Amino acid sequence: MAFTAEAFGRKLASLRADFGQDLNSISVSSGIPAERLSALELGQGEPTGDEVLILADHFRKDFRFLLADDARDPDEGVEVLFRERGDELSPADRIAIAEFALLCRSEAMLERELGVERPAGTFAFRARGSYFKAQGAECAAALRRYLDLSDKEVVRDVFATIRDLGMRVFRRRLENSNISGLYMNHPEAGHCILVNLAEGMARQRFSAAHELGHGLLDEKPITMSMVGEWTSAELVEVRANTFASHFLMPPALLATVAKARWADPAEVASWAQRLRVSVPALLSALHAARLIDGDQRASLRQAARRPPEPPDPELEGSLTEAQAARKALLLDRGLSKRYVDLCFDAYNRDIISLGLLAEMLLATPGETIEIAALFGRPLGSD
Repeated sequence: MAFTAEAFGRKLASLRADFGQDLNSISVSSGIPAERLSALELGQGEPTGDEVLILADHFRKDFRFLLADDARDPDEGVEVLFRERGDELSPADRIAIAEFALLCRSEAMLERELGVERPAGTFAFRARGSYFKAQGAECAAALRRYLDLSDKEVVRDVFATIRDLGMRVFRRRLENSNISGLYMNHPEAGHCILVNLAEGMARQRFSAAHELGHGLLDEKPITMSMVGEWTSAELVEVRANTFASHFLMPPALLATVAKARWADPAEVASWAQRLRVSVPALLSALHAARLIDGDQRASLRQAARRPPEPPDPELEGSLTEAQAARKALLLDRGLSKRYVDLCFDAYNRDIISLGLLAEMLLATPGETIEIAALFGRPLGSD
């Protein structure tokens, strides 16, 4: 495993640029003087072991990537995204997305070490023709048949459905509220989805289904989706949106309601609540199915009340107000219950140390104790 200070410096400089940070901000976060960081970037002297670990942690990387000249960064697609969409990503959002990639890699490692069998992921769809909307609609119908969902059944927990299909899904609050989600085909972790937790639950469900559409229909290694309508030039986004709409709101179900009833704002709000979608999403589906016209769509968008948000599947159950608040904070950090359980299972079986447990939970040792108590998991001495 060859190591040279020059290659280390190039990697460090590239990461700093990709993450949109200057030497001073990294110095404040890492405790390494800016002058020392500058020298390391220029290849003027080798880093200490502590400096390697500190900088790997700062950029959410495996330290081995920084140590080996020829090591490939498994999160290279994330850095490509940062370069291509840098104007839309704050430094905080870049860190959040890097932590998402870290969680995906960690979950994959934990599953391997624990011998957890991944879902077979046997559903596959081959798109036909060149009409992207039709491809999205056909894929959604095929997936509902695969899941044995009738036209009248509602997808209650779309996040669990995604995991059952063999994909990973995490939710994380992003500063840019215009980002709805992200799909990544990771070389180590496989198909991974990030949903912006800043949205309401109805929009989160739709965003998750939209990213699922990218995972089933696209070949790009990474795609970031934005809130709103798309132009005809962004065909993969139109296709993913059509998939999400048909998967959550099958046209056959919408057609069971008399067309005249869709002119009633109360009917629209009631169905949005039943389907666990937003009113605008339902109105778009109704318009696409030609059950309402453009004028009705605009009028109903103003008149239909916003229904209560669907329940968050991560926060359901018998939780006290304080427990629900603490779990919500974990969600802000991107931690799902499934991921937390895997972390503690690995710790209790002596697969990972207490220090690595805290690292995987993006927590301090004190916070790790609180998380263990919250989830009712034993935490012995390491």
